[in-house]
Amino acid sequence: MKQHHTPDGIGLICNYSGLIIKVLRDDLGLDTGRLEGKALTSLFDKREIDKVLDFALNVKKQKVILDCHLNVMHRGTSSGLYFTGFALEDKIWMIGLRSPSASLEFINQLQQINNEQANQIRQLIKDRHVQKEKGATPDSFAFDELSRLNNELVNLQRELSKKNVELQRLNSLKNRFLGMAAHDIRNPLGVIMAYSEFLLEETRDRLSEEHIEFINTINSSAQNLLALIEDLLDISHIESGKLNLDLKPTDIVSFAEESISLNKALAAKKNISIKFSADKRPVIVNIDPRKMEQVFNNLLSNAMKFSYGNSEIKVSISAEGNQVLTEVIDKGKGIKPDFIEKLFHPFAKESSEGTAGEKCTGLGLSIVKRIVEGHKGSISAESSPGKGSRFYFWLPLDQSLQNR
Repeated sequence: MKQHHTPDGIGLICNYSGLIIKVLRDDLGLDTGRLEGKALTSLFDKREIDKVLDFALNVKKQKVILDCHLNVMHRGTSSGLYFTGFALEDKIWMIGLRSPSASLEFINQLQQINNEQANQIRQLIKDRHVQKEKGATPDSFAFDELSRLNNELVNLQRELSKKNVELQRLNSLKNRFLGMAAHDIRNPLGVIMAYSEFLLEETRDRLSEEHIEFINTINSSAQNLLALIEDLLDISHIESGKLNLDLKPTDIVSFAEESISLNKALAAKKNISIKFSADKRPVIVNIDPRKMEQVFNNLLSNAMKFSYGNSEIKVSISAEGNQVLTEVIDKGKGIKPDFIEKLFHPFAKESSEGTAGEKCTGLGLSIVKRIVEGHKGSISAESSPGKGSRFYFWLPLDQSLQNR
């Protein structure tokens, strides 16, 4: 009859907190009573505590770890054992043997384990041995974790979709409210502006300078508020997806010249000159003239607002390849670098006032960005505090229109 060699080793059960709750077998002559209830680390060489903790953690994560060499301390001496660990029933089962890969044989000798537990342990160890022999490193725990995370991600995406639908509904309601409120406020504002202008014209020779200043303040405040209302109406329409463009072939050079001519009177109030340079030949683009006028007026207005008196604003237009570049450059207050990326967000404004106290709503550039992008273009800005700013935007050229 063939005799089977019984491998020497120890068998332990620990909880996930790292306490030894049972010694299944001890062939090394350890003090069993001393171990149960003690920390797992108390069994090993203190220099390997980190390695022991890593082993226990990996068993918990990966379900099975094979042949990890650890040094057990007994009566002041160190004994090297190869440990196999597996997670079962919320516990960590550990087998330490003098030779590696003998865990299956040792399991058969542990009478304390019932058949069901022993079968589960055998299957776990066999599967891991097969994986190891094939050179593969599948990790059942990692797979389970990935599956769980994937399911959670699917659920989160479903919840996110629901939230997005709700946010879109609320945003639509917000835009409707803004549009209605702005429209209703615009009418009485028009009355305030009309009557304040009437008072200035009809009673100027009968009022004191102080009273005239009061009426001027009423009128200018109403104008500022009306500008804000117009911007709110624009942004509510744009965010509602109502940026309807009436595109027409237009010479952008002539268009810019006309816009600059209309703004020169405002620039003259601060003794600011506007210099324009462009290609001599027409540069034809498909634009909505009314919307593009908003773009030019806003960029020029900002340049004038934040420029100092007795300075110059440069405007240039040039065709480059299949695009046309428009630039508005000033030498005004400038913008801090960390604020550049926020410029085109609604209500973003680094300074609420221009160099002469002009008011700023913080909506103009966000509207400009939407209009330019609606024309399939792009807009950017560069600036340095105290040295001025450069705003520039690109529009696509329709080559078929250039020879008309």
